[in-house]
Amino acid sequence: MTQVKIDIGKLDANGIVDLANDPIIITPTKRFTTSTKKIIVNEPLKTTLDQHGAITLNLPPTGTDWAYQLTVGNDKSPHNFRVTFDVPDSANPVSFADLVTVDPTTLTPTTTGNPLADIDQSDVVWALAAIRN
Repeated sequence: MTQVKIDIGKLDANGIVDLANDPIIITPTKRFTTSTKKIIVNEPLKTTLDQHGAITLNLPPTGTDWAYQLTVGNDKSPHNFRVTFDVPDSANPVSFADLVTVDPTTLTPTTTGNPLADIDQSDVVWALAAIRN
C-alpha cells in the first residue's frame, strides 16, 4: 500500500484557505487484483477531507490497465472536479500533487514534462529508418 497525502484548498479574498470537510470520492477505473490475488471491485471509496482540507489514504499501487479517479466536492460545488491518476508502489508517503495525472480513456500521462514520454509510432519508424540507412 502507498500512503497518498491529499491537501486541497481554494482561493479566498485573503489568499488560500483550506477546503475543509469537503467530500471526496476515490474510484478505481476498473476491477483489479492485488499482489495477494484478492480481487478488488471498482466501488467508490467515499470520505471527507478534514478541517484542514487534507486526508491521507492507503491505496494499492495502480497497474498498467487501471488507475484511480478522484472526485472533489459534489455536483453542486463550484469547485467540483475529477482527475484520473496513477499511484506508484512506494514505501514512503507521496503527495497527491506529485502523482501523475493520466487520460481517463488511454491511461497515458496527460503532461509529463519529459519529451521522451511523448514519443509516438512515427518517431519509432523514423529512428528505425535512420538506423538502417
